[in-house]
Amino acid sequence: MTIDTRRLLDLSYWKALNPHLTITQSPSFHPPLEIERARLDQISDTLHHDGYLHQSPLLQDKDIAALRLGIENLVHAGWPAAFIYVYDQVWDFFYQLNGFLSHFLGDRYGLLPHFWAWHIDKDDKGTTSGWPPHVDYSGECAFFDDYLISLSLWIPLTDATPENGCMNILPLSRQKEYETPIKEPTDILLQDVRCLPAKAGSVLGWRQDLWHWSGRSSKYATEPRISLSLEFQNRAFDPLCPPLYDLTSPPEPEQRIRLICGQFAKYDHMERVAGELEQAGKEIGITQT
Repeated sequence: MTIDTRRLLDLSYWKALNPHLTITQSPSFHPPLEIERARLDQISDTLHHDGYLHQSPLLQDKDIAALRLGIENLVHAGWPAAFIYVYDQVWDFFYQLNGFLSHFLGDRYGLLPHFWAWHIDKDDKGTTSGWPPHVDYSGECAFFDDYLISLSLWIPLTDATPENGCMNILPLSRQKEYETPIKEPTDILLQDVRCLPAKAGSVLGWRQDLWHWSGRSSKYATEPRISLSLEFQNRAFDPLCPPLYDLTSPPEPEQRIRLICGQFAKYDHMERVAGELEQAGKEIGITQT
């Protein structure tokens, strides 16, 4: 298949593919969710001790269903799930967590140009999986473990289960007990791993130096694992990858497409797209490492 880059940048094409979603220059967002202080304090303790958070569903079922259908339509048309970031609703989805993010990263937190989406098929041969063990950033991600520099959020749009490839992490409390820093996944003791099943709309997140990965689908999966991820940073620290964006004013539509295409080269060591799309991404993508 030959991909015309003009088609990639044609907003009318993406609108027709998902007419229930919108693509606008200035999206209209829902108000941020109100999360009680006691819950935020509990999450802070978990982040400090184990480096991750795992919250029960916070987002509305109708919003979850709209984005899930959007990804299903993209995948059916032969596109990577990451093209969901063309649409306003995915940015609104994360904006609803504004109060949540500002609690941990400060009121002027920034959006890093790093994002992805997954559609892990039900698979009776166990050939599809999420990404292998890795860290999102190998540098300093917290100041004396108390102040986060950066945070990754991961949200499942279908129930994430051990059968369809839910998230797994090495808790920070265990990671700190290793005598030498972990360099390779084989350095991780399997009994230290924590499996994190999550209902659709749950909010998972972790320090960016935390080892994590997702599993392989199996014949016991009842639905695909569909999920989203965005990365954020406290602006009190130098940008890990400039420029930082403002979630209240996401990139304009054509730039979203160019950013999506730039992700293909960035994450090719984790997940390869079709060769023609990879080449198109090199031509029009905004590449930031």
